Amino acid sequence: MQMIRVVDSIACSEASLECDPWIPMKVTWEPRPLETPLYLRISGSNGGEVEVKVDPTTGMLVQVVVIEEPRQVSGTGPLPTEPKTQQHSPVIERTPWGLGHGSDGVNHSVSAVSAIEDIGFVRTADHIELVFVDQKPARYVCCGNVAVAVSDQGGMAAIRALL
Repeated sequence: MQMIRVVDSIACSEASLECDPWIPMKVTWEPRPLETPLYLRISGSNGGEVEVKVDPTTGMLVQVVVIEEPRQVSGTGPLPTEPKTQQHSPVIERTPWGLGHGSDGVNHSVSAVSAIEDIGFVRTADHIELVFVDQKPARYVCCGNVAVAVSDQGGMAAIRALL
């Protein structure tokens, strides 16, 4: 079962991409939380390491860092023109940290959790993409040049950033 479940979306002011030879992909959504974020460390079942940061109060996805590039995969294909939510960041279900949707985020039982997922990576001339291989995109939540694909079941399917 996938650890990253998208339950809603929330307005964001911007999403930025950083990448270099040491960090293959780092996407940050603004505004950043005032509190220390919740952490999810994902180890790829076929290689790769990813760190996900979530606002403990709102559940807003605030950062995804690909620490070690996962295996290359084919990607999710072209982005459809609709349906997608503009200038939003996904809201992540916080039950892995001991919080329910709508809770205040103050009394979480753990601040860091780990998971193993089947992840892959795509690098083209115009974009890079972190793919959750077992999820099929059904809708998109976009902010700036970053699109988060979400499956029909609410699982995160991919994060694509235009270069």
